This record gives sequence, structure tokens and C-alpha cells, in this order.
Amino acid sequence: MSAKATIHSERSDGEPLLAPRLTLGGRLRDRWYRADRTGRAVFSLFALMMCAIIAARMALEVLGPHDGWPGPPTTIPPGAKEDTASDGARREAVREAMKHAWGGYRQYAFGKDELHPVSNKSNNKWGGWGVTLIDALDTLHIMGLHEEFREAVSHVVGVNFTRTKDDFNTPFFEMVIRSLGGLLSAYEMSLDRRLLDKAQEVGDALMPAFNTSTGIPYPRVDVNAGRAVPADRVCIAEAGTVQLEYWKLSELTGDPVYHDTAQRVVDILDRARKPYKGLYPIWVDISSGELVSGQITFGGMGDSWYEYLLKQYIYSRRAEDQYRRMYEESIDGMRAKMVRQSIYDPNMYYVGDLDATATKFSPRFQHLTCFVPGMLALGSRVLDRPADLELAKQLTYTCFQMYNRTRTQLSPEYVQFRDVSDRGIAPSQENTTDFELVGLNAASDREKDDGFYLGPNRSYILRPETVESLMILYRVTGDGTYKDWGWQIFRAIERWTKTPSAYSAYGDVNSIGGSAELTDSMESFFLAETLKYLYLLFSPADYYSLDEYVFNTEAHPFRIMRTPPP
Repeated sequence: MSAKATIHSERSDGEPLLAPRLTLGGRLRDRWYRADRTGRAVFSLFALMMCAIIAARMALEVLGPHDGWPGPPTTIPPGAKEDTASDGARREAVREAMKHAWGGYRQYAFGKDELHPVSNKSNNKWGGWGVTLIDALDTLHIMGLHEEFREAVSHVVGVNFTRTKDDFNTPFFEMVIRSLGGLLSAYEMSLDRRLLDKAQEVGDALMPAFNTSTGIPYPRVDVNAGRAVPADRVCIAEAGTVQLEYWKLSELTGDPVYHDTAQRVVDILDRARKPYKGLYPIWVDISSGELVSGQITFGGMGDSWYEYLLKQYIYSRRAEDQYRRMYEESIDGMRAKMVRQSIYDPNMYYVGDLDATATKFSPRFQHLTCFVPGMLALGSRVLDRPADLELAKQLTYTCFQMYNRTRTQLSPEYVQFRDVSDRGIAPSQENTTDFELVGLNAASDREKDDGFYLGPNRSYILRPETVESLMILYRVTGDGTYKDWGWQIFRAIERWTKTPSAYSAYGDVNSIGGSAELTDSMESFFLAETLKYLYLLFSPADYYSLDEYVFNTEAHPFRIMRTPPP
């Protein structure tokens, strides 16, 4: 006999049985059956309202508004209760963001280079190879979107990488890191031989860039004509951030010519005269191999050159000591000449730029430079440099505050500091690589609170560098703060940049204009890097472990060389 049936029964000795303790569901059912028609109607209305509130809250807090517009102009305070979602919920939210972005690209721009996520038009600004599709391949695979991955691969195998759109000069470096890197990574994940064949096709199509007297590559290739486009100079990031991809191509094909050709660039720059040990002005004379001019920076046009010194050492299973030596020289030079502290926030450190003589310092900190803390943390782990990890933590704090201290909690392209003499970048040079320090007006209360001030370029173009560093810092230290910071950044991306079809760059991070600030641009690196690093931040640390993989500068993971090179 069931418990319900014995509630009003008696024991054999005539004493009444005690009613069993009801569950919450049982008590609610009991109240329902006891209520009259009016009471049941009120109860039903209350239940429906509660379900609607919970469903709406879950949609806003985890997945973001599906119509893409930000809603009320308020920001999410750091540490707020709603930011405590589990890793699984956070990871799934990022996966949903990838599905949303990919779905818009698939519907409106499939096979084209980029989607315009506001107008739902497309472009072929990279020559028409379908760069967003190729860049996103391994992200789809990592996130378990295998049906989407297979559909994309079916398209890729039909692309002719020996041709581009007419009269187009292909940017050598960009297509190496995005297209060659993306195909190599997707091949290692899927072992689909067709992807390796296509990677070799891309690598061969771009090889004419190296046809110079020194072996320093030209920055552009006329793929249709099978020849490079002559130029006098190339920046060190473009010349020195193709070695990892060509080395992986050599390993997978068994043909050493790719690695040998790209390695010559490292050897030449290693021998080149520098204004300070380990620091490289950005411009290289192609005919002589000399470092001729330009600022010294860990930001745009210099950044990934330094990154690849460490990553080639890791990729070689620590067998090629040249890379370790060059990396340590560069980091020691950076620490000696380029690291400063905010005069208003003692916890805020940043890496500025130098002129070509390494004597004049620029107190500007680029978002692109926010890859540096991740690089330092990785290097500290591999090379046993504990002081580098402490600097990495300090720089990561600054990179996060570049998001946290704007009205949208999105970061601008750069922030600016002033030195102790109240000098800073001349306003006429704020958007250039040249700089001259001039006297500034007295600091505002806002600048004193923030520790920095914003220049005229306040755009956020969906860049990945800060979340890249957060992922690495978390995996190196185990500190969950980096996850919380990444979650806050992701929520700001969802709130301010989401459109009905994908995600768009945002014009002014200090404006709460919402859709009016969307610039109708989504670079392929948003799918290749930003969303991938966020997904990995909330994934177990052994998923694409830093012990087994090295990520190229476009976030394409390569398996570390199986055996050290001879």
C-alpha cells in the first residue's frame, strides 16, 4: 500500500498513523487540490510569471540578447553575483556565440573572406580564398561543431589556392598565419589528407615572397603571376612570423625546404646590428637585411616576432637554443627599457614603445601588446624565469583594466599614460607610429581614477590579445580570477557587439550608443582567436594542453614536434 493511501489509516492497535513528510512538490500539489477555482488561477498566473522571469534572466545573463542590441545603458560591476556561472555554462555560452557568428557567416557570406555583420553583405578583401572560413576551421573542431566543420572542409577542398581575385596582391604574412596556419591545424585535428594537400598548395603559392637577394621576404605576392611584389622594406612581424607555419609544413610533408627558407630570416635578424641588445626597430631593409628605422615595439608590426622566438623554442622541444637566447635577450631588453608604472595607479604596469635609437620612450600601451603577459607567463614556465611571471600578472591587470574602466567594458585600441613631468604623446601623433612627447593639460579626475587616458581612437575591433593572456595566465597559475575577468569581457562583447547575424567591431568604447556604434566589420580573428581563447579559458587545462601544443599567432594550435630536430 502506498504512503499516500495510508495517510488517514489506523494502526492495528487503533492509533492513527502519522502522515509521512511531504516533499516541496507534494506540498504544492496538496495546496493545489485544496484550493478553489480562483485560488488555482492565481497560483497558475504566479507560476507562469516566475518561469518567464527565470527564462529571460538566463537568456540575458548567459547567452546575451538575441536581437543583438545592448538594452539599458548600464555596465556590469566586477564581481557581481550574476558573473558566477559555472565553467560549463560559460563554455557553452561561448560555444553558442561561435554558432551564432558562424551561422551568420554561413548564411550571408559562406566562402567569402568576411561577413559585414550589420548589413549582412560580404567582401573578398583578402583575395577571395574564404579567409574567415579557413581561420574558423579549428575553432569549429575544438568546440565540437563537427557538422559545421565537415561542411567547411568540403568547401575548402574545392578552392584553388593558386589563384586570387584579379589584380590582387596577397599579404604574405597575413595569409601564412591565417590560411596556412588554419589548414595545418585543421589537418592535425582531423587527419584529413586533403587539408594537408591544400596547406601545401597555400605554402607553395606564397613561397615566391622569399625570392630576394637576402632571403628576407617581400610583404606581398602576386599569386596569379607566381611572383612577389618588389618592395624596399618589410616590418619584422611580417618577416619573422612565418617560421612556425613553414616549419610545421616541413615536418608534415617531410620536405625541409620550407623550414630552411624561413629560418634564414631568423639568422639574418640575429646577426643584425641593434640599438640595444635584444630590441629590434620594426623596419628591415630587404636588400641588406639591416634594421634601418622605425619604432621599437611589442605592439603592431613588432609583436609576433618576439612571440615566435619563444614558440619556436617550445616547438623544437627546447632543442634549438638560438631561439631561447634571442628570446631572453629581447625580454631582458624590454624589462630594462620599455616597462613603466602608472603615476596614478601603482598596481598598473605597461609596456610602451621606443624610438629607433632606444633612447626616447612613448607612454602608450596598445591592445595588441596585451599578448605580452601571456608570452611572459609561458616563458616563465618553460625557462624557469619567475620574475617574468610576476611582471605578467602586473601587465594582465592593466590589460583587464583597459576593459573594466570604460563605459562599455570593452577595450580601445590603446590607452595612454603620462610621465612624471606631465608629458605624453602629442595629439597630432596619437594615431601614428611616430611620437613626440609634449606637455599635457592637468590630469582630470577620471584620468587619475583610471590611471590612463583615452586617445581619439577608441574602437574595439573584437581583438583577442587580452583573453589570450587570461587563458595562459589561468593555466600557468590556476588563479580563477582570470576566468572571472574573461567572463566579464565576454559578457561585454555579447552586450555591445552582437548583431542579429554575428558580431561587429564597436566604434567608441566610451559610448553607450549601442547599435549606432557598430562599424559593420568582423575580422576573421574573432572566430579564430577571441572565441577560441575564451572557450579554452573555461575548458579543462589539459584540453589542448600547453604541454602538447603551441599556438601560432592566429591561435591555431600545432602539436609540438614529436621528436627534437637533428
